[in-house]
This record gives sequence, C-alpha cells and structure tokens, in this order.
Amino acid sequence: MRQRLAISVISAGVFFSPLLFAQTASKEKTAKDQTGAFDPHDLSGKWNRVSPFQTYSNVPGGANELQAYILGQAPAPQKLDVETAEAPFTAEGKAKFDKNIPSYGRRITAPMLGNDPQAMCDPWGVPRMLNGQVAGPHATIEMVQLPDRMFTFSQWHHDYRVVWTDGRQLPKLDEVEPRWNGYSVGKWEGNTFVVNSLGFDERTWLDHNGYPHTDQMRLEERYRRLDADTLELVETITDPQYYSKPFRSDTKIWKLDREGGKTWDEQIYCVPSEEFKFNKLIRDGNVGK
Repeated sequence: MRQRLAISVISAGVFFSPLLFAQTASKEKTAKDQTGAFDPHDLSGKWNRVSPFQTYSNVPGGANELQAYILGQAPAPQKLDVETAEAPFTAEGKAKFDKNIPSYGRRITAPMLGNDPQAMCDPWGVPRMLNGQVAGPHATIEMVQLPDRMFTFSQWHHDYRVVWTDGRQLPKLDEVEPRWNGYSVGKWEGNTFVVNSLGFDERTWLDHNGYPHTDQMRLEERYRRLDADTLELVETITDPQYYSKPFRSDTKIWKLDREGGKTWDEQIYCVPSEEFKFNKLIRDGNVGK
C-alpha cells in the first residue's frame, strides 16, 4: 500500500499525539456517551467520513465511489440520485484549474504528467485535509477541544491544524504571510461551530481533483453535532479571482469512532525519499522495468 511507503519514524516530542488529549476524557463523560446523551458543543473525538464524497464539493466526478460505480469497478453506492454542479469558475480560475493535473481520478491523463502537490510531499493544507479524501480506514479526522483552541488532526500525512477560540480576531491579509493551513478562529452560533480562516498558501489544492485557490481565499466551516455519533460539516470558500460566487461544498457526514480513537497512532508521514520511490516505481508508469 502507498501509505506504507510513506511511513517514517520521528521523535515523539516533535508532533502532538491525538491520543494524549483524548485520554483526558473523564469516566463520567464516557458513561454519558454510552447512554446516547451528548453535548452538542463537544466535537472532540475521532470521526470517520461516511458521506460518499472524498473531495471538496459535489462536482461531476468528485466522488471516487460514484466514479468507481460508473466504471463498473464497485457495487452501486447507496444513493445514485447525487446532485452535481460545476464549480463557479472565473475565466482565470478555469485556466488555473486546467493546468492542475491529478495523478488519479476522473481528470487523469497520464500518471507521470500529474502535478499534484502531494506527490512532492507538500502539505495538503486546508480545506483539503478536512475532506477525508483518503479511502478506507484513513478517511478520518480527529478533533480535540481545549478551553482556548481546537486541534484538528489528519492521520494521513500526520498533519494538525489549530483553530483559536479565545476571542481573537483574524489578522488582516496584508499583515501575515500565507501558510499551508492558514489562520483560523472559531466561535459557537447556537449549536453550530463556525470557523473562519484566511491567509492560505496558494500552492495547495482544495482537493485531489485540482480545484485551485489564490492566497486571497477565505474559508468558512460550519460544524454541527447532530447526535451522539454524527457530525456534519459544510464548507464555503470565497475567492473572487478564481470563483464568480461563493463555492459551497457538499454536506459531509462523519461518524464517531470510539474504539478507533483508542488505537495506536500509525505515524503516517509523507516522506520525500519514499514518495519519490513510489513515483518512480508505480505512478510514472515504470512497472515491470
């Protein structure tokens, strides 16, 4: 498996461990969870994506599962009446999109021509790390709430992101340098946790399909815990240079994985030396040589 090629060992002190924070949950809270009661303002836990889309939005070809069904490579998904819509590109945005060539999925031309940033072990960035685009057991995120911030962990690439909840305001775009995960603040609006972000590095993609953004992009995320085991997320980006109107994601659904949250960290990293080996042996069409 590709992820096995990307596993690397690093000193435990360098990265935060989601399990370290998860272990702080009290016995009282655990017992409360088992009764079906829950705190709608508690989003902590390991969440597995169960909605069909693995990409930013429900654009045509955006769901790997639906695409596999169309190609006869998988059984019919549970729901086929999936509404799709093209991204609201500006002319400049469409031109940029056409230059971004994934190494897998509907838009692939030849694997060796792909220019997906992750093939060079660049970070996924936000919102890509939130889309759960990896299939199977790694279509997960883990969230940990502290009094003044929230951490979101992506097991794939072993990345984490911080959302500040201490009341601070977002900086002005001209005051900060773009970063892979941007700058994020969150607050509660009733039972909806609203995160607003800006200051993103324009080298990242919104998802593996190659949807681009500029460093002027702003992102809004809206999280709702629907019940003890279900989390809903809707994202909207505003980036007038590339999109003629706000670009809304599909509604992403996640299920709480209590048992999975107790397992050992797999320490999956994107390691350049291993990624280049994968590209040479598999991605670039050299199998058998």
